[in-house]
Amino acid sequence: MIVIGLTGPTGAGKTTALEALAGLGFEIVDCDRLYYQLLARDGGLRNALEAAFGPVFLPDGNLDRRRLAARVFGDQEELARLNALVYPAMSAAVEQKIRNCSQKRLAIDAVNLVESGMGELCSATVAVTAPPAVRLRRIMVRDGLSEEQARARIAAQKADAWYREHCTLLLENEAEDTERFARLAGEFFQVLILLFNGGEGKMDMKEWKEKLMPERKNGYDRLPAGEREAVNAYCQDYKAYLDAGKTERECVQEGIRLAEAKGFRAYQRGMSLQAGDKVYVNNRGKMLMLAVIGKESLAQGVHIAAAHVDSPRLDLKPTPLYEENELAYLKTHYYGGIRKYQWVTIPLAIHGVVALKDGKVIPVVLGEGDEPKLFISDLLPHLGAEQNKKALSEAFAGEQLNLLVGSEPMEGEGKDRVKLAVMKRLYEKYGFVEADFISAELEVVPAANAADAGLDGSMIASYGHDDRVCGYAALRALLDLDGAPAKTAVCILADKEEVGSAGVAGMATAAFDTFMEDLCEGQGVPVRVCMEKSMCLSADVTAAFDPNFPDVYEKNNSAFLNYGIGLSKYTGSRGKSGSNDASAELVARVRRILDDKGVFWQMAELGKVDAGGGGTVAKFMGDRNIDTLDAGVPVLAMHAPCEVVAKLDCYMTYKACKAIYESAD
Repeated sequence: MIVIGLTGPTGAGKTTALEALAGLGFEIVDCDRLYYQLLARDGGLRNALEAAFGPVFLPDGNLDRRRLAARVFGDQEELARLNALVYPAMSAAVEQKIRNCSQKRLAIDAVNLVESGMGELCSATVAVTAPPAVRLRRIMVRDGLSEEQARARIAAQKADAWYREHCTLLLENEAEDTERFARLAGEFFQVLILLFNGGEGKMDMKEWKEKLMPERKNGYDRLPAGEREAVNAYCQDYKAYLDAGKTERECVQEGIRLAEAKGFRAYQRGMSLQAGDKVYVNNRGKMLMLAVIGKESLAQGVHIAAAHVDSPRLDLKPTPLYEENELAYLKTHYYGGIRKYQWVTIPLAIHGVVALKDGKVIPVVLGEGDEPKLFISDLLPHLGAEQNKKALSEAFAGEQLNLLVGSEPMEGEGKDRVKLAVMKRLYEKYGFVEADFISAELEVVPAANAADAGLDGSMIASYGHDDRVCGYAALRALLDLDGAPAKTAVCILADKEEVGSAGVAGMATAAFDTFMEDLCEGQGVPVRVCMEKSMCLSADVTAAFDPNFPDVYEKNNSAFLNYGIGLSKYTGSRGKSGSNDASAELVARVRRILDDKGVFWQMAELGKVDAGGGGTVAKFMGDRNIDTLDAGVPVLAMHAPCEVVAKLDCYMTYKACKAIYESAD
């Protein structure tokens, strides 16, 4: 590929030269326009500019060019600060344009081509120059300036000698006739193309390798200037969401709170909806469906991000409380795929609800904050010889995962005095009796908040990343949409994925079909027509490569921390059993959307073919005739009481969901 960087002083004829390049099949990258596009979509860069220079954006969101210019004009130190923020971001954006260019020819139009470092991306840098007298006349006519003003503008710019020293070639424009210069410029670039032989014939092995087999790069080596702050800010909010939502019910409650703060309202069947309207449906307190109505008809389909907000855990049995040797316990049943040994000897809490016969539902939280923690005991090493001989999967039986909840007996005579004391405390605090456990949903979860991990704080350690890390990304991206998207954007946060997605709040439920049918009926569109044109990102986590256990991963197809969102063409197990297996066309479509928005992504596989596998909600969306691709955050220690993710990957998953919502593709 040939990449020509074009620069030069004002009035020299650069526009005519660019037109000549376009006529020769070059894709033109206008860096001035790209800069303002970058400001519009790169919140990190905007935040960095405001942090450095104060309020430099107008109420409509556009850059206040006069205010910023006044701040840096004549102050070399301030100008250097501005360039240190803008140049890396621009270089990264241009590099992305080069990678995404479908043509073999691309031209970069940049005033600060050399200073910004973008010249290093080019096969050749060309400066368009012209005699001062010629430039003077052109500027006066073009911009309506007096001779004095035009001379001042020329004097403020670099001399031809500077361009001669720093650029590969000079294209000198002495022609008074624009058509003549256009012809000369075309001939000049044709010769240049021949010299480079189309950009490929003379490439060496290193250049061919970069073109055909580029190496994967750590996301921090590619992150534009200022975006690191956006990563950290997003992850602070995500940690707060994790702490507020340790169960699917709590995630739905917190999701509704966040949505209503952003102007969403509860959908009522038959409600009239216009482009830009924001609605949600709360399905039984355990599934949340939200939509931002788009400009196009639902007959053109919707863009969906679907995730689940249930996580592996322990549930209390319907009759859980018992006493043994003057210790009170709660019996549990594990939910989802857990490794039982990981749940012993750690501080635990209980979250959930108790439903009384009169219809009252009582929220319950035990063991958080300064409250006493709950606990499952294990054998001491001195007595664990026989246990040590067992496989990990057999060392603990499910019936041994009994939660220790009390040891102090109630005063008086009789049996089960400790059990009675525990029940009395529960009654005094919440007002329910033992029989009410039968109509309760009480979940045992780790009694710890989300925390930064690593000495550098680049990761998050927490319970429930699977799959609240993707659920929050899908939700937050929808809440952050600015105005009406082209296509209606839909976010689904479902329950029961860890046990097969069945039931009234799982992704297989008809509740989603009903929600979509209601929206479609409002526009007179058959729901089947909408679904066949729709696209879904099944936002679910994937396994991150763990160097401590390399034998179960196939490294070439594994996801790594800090390399971005993982795209999983298929999940399932062994022979792709239970897999959605996205089409090649859909994967290419998603790649294009993500690349256009600067989203870092990688391909991902859940371990070696014979090592295991896993399911997601993707197949249930595929069953609805919706094009669906799995994508999510790579996780270390997935399904453990404490999982680890990289902050950069969390943020890129948010950006990916937002890119899907905003895409008109």
